[in-house]
Amino acid sequence: MTLIIILIGMAFEHFIGVSDEIRRFAWFNRYINWMENRFATNPVWNSAAGVAVVLIGPLFIVAVLAWGLSELFLPLGLFFALAILIYSLGPRYLNPQLDDLIQTLEEDDEQRIEELLNEFSISGINAQDDQRLIENILVEANERLFGVLFWFIVLGPFGALLYRLTCLLWKQQRDIHGHFSESVQDLYNILNWPTARLMALGNALTGNMVDAIEAWRSAEEQSFVVNQDVICASGLGALNYQPGEEEEPGTIIENRIYWLHSLQGLLNRNLLAWLTILGIMTLSGWLS
Repeated sequence: MTLIIILIGMAFEHFIGVSDEIRRFAWFNRYINWMENRFATNPVWNSAAGVAVVLIGPLFIVAVLAWGLSELFLPLGLFFALAILIYSLGPRYLNPQLDDLIQTLEEDDEQRIEELLNEFSISGINAQDDQRLIENILVEANERLFGVLFWFIVLGPFGALLYRLTCLLWKQQRDIHGHFSESVQDLYNILNWPTARLMALGNALTGNMVDAIEAWRSAEEQSFVVNQDVICASGLGALNYQPGEEEEPGTIIENRIYWLHSLQGLLNRNLLAWLTILGIMTLSGWLS
């Protein structure tokens, strides 16, 4: 059933799409602030226990609902799992966002280009930003899609929401120093360790394998804390990315469109590889 839910979720995203208004997590930010105001002075807060306290509330509700609905009427439980999966993907689905960026680059709408690049933490249209743009998109692909899918496969709706909330908590805490933020970083690294390696493996299988594996191996030298480096290095290697130097503005945009098309194709092939392997595991009886 896991495979069926994921296939329905991917088809729903691809053919229908989900409004950004549906995937709102402002409630979680308010919840964090409320918890911090009440427990920040407690020694337990500044530890891994504090992170657990923050996450246990919404995750407990999801776990109870998933179990209760499945016991009451199995299709209701499956529909709830699908809803949580779709809610956890994002906050925006990456493929149409890349389509918008590519189309805007082709239309040469500078103001709109700037707006869309800002969504990936990039400003301007300089050639030296292309690699940073590709790397940011690779990291976003892991956080928005592949990480959510992996933890949904492992832990169901509980895992999908755990991963999404951890990413949101990490983004809120990454520039803050303290034991609580360090614990968030540790949890973020733990959850991303397997997904980063599986995404890197997918990049190698669906792109330039030799360069992807070599770049992955180099990034692994620092091991546990370099999940993003593993993703970026393997992705650039799989694309056989070659940065341009001192190019004309028109050439810069043409090259950017080319690399974005290539990156989009790589991510789609990677997703197809994941789904194929999941299908094989399901048919083999390794995954129900």
